[in-house]
Amino acid sequence: MRHTILVLATAAGVAAAAGCAGSPQRLDGQASPAGAATPAPPSATTAAPAVSPAVSPSVTPSSASPKPSKTSRSPTTPVLGPTGFGKLYVGMSIKAAAATGEVDATGTGCGSAPLKSANDADVTVIYSERGLLYIPAYGRIATPEGIRIGSTYEQVDRAYSDFFLRAIDAEGGFNGSGTAFAGEKDGHAGVHYRFAFKNSKVTELALEHDDQNCYE
Repeated sequence: MRHTILVLATAAGVAAAAGCAGSPQRLDGQASPAGAATPAPPSATTAAPAVSPAVSPSVTPSSASPKPSKTSRSPTTPVLGPTGFGKLYVGMSIKAAAATGEVDATGTGCGSAPLKSANDADVTVIYSERGLLYIPAYGRIATPEGIRIGSTYEQVDRAYSDFFLRAIDAEGGFNGSGTAFAGEKDGHAGVHYRFAFKNSKVTELALEHDDQNCYE
């Protein structure tokens, strides 16, 4: 009987040992299925995902973009007509014209003087005892209707309903060159526009006295 108990005890011990050997060993950390690769621990040098920094709204100081100054604007090109140019006007006395500082006009008979604003000695006003007779345009100066030196015959003809030509050929027609007039019926007494054409383009533009007495 004692021998039997000893055998049973021995067998029980062997079974217990076998049971312990077959149990999974407890390890610290996350368990993985058998046969699965064990994940590598995070590396201390692994870069974190890039995160765009928060961008604050840009606030431009009011002084950074000041409003344009009125003095920085390009001056408006003076207009020739319908009765004058700048401080000058057709029919004004020679003395009054000289007082404007725009011309150095003297005398009482027919004469001429450079128009100072043109900075060109060949651009002259003409005057007589009747006052200023002729005020020329120059550069890009235009009439209120937009006609200037370089405008075409067709443009001038469309701009003025009373436009008419001085006959310059045997048939009394227009061959692209000659003199023309307009503005005598625009309601401004005593003054009109005078044009000279060459190759059907304006080469001379001026305000002229209706009763000028110094040239053709």
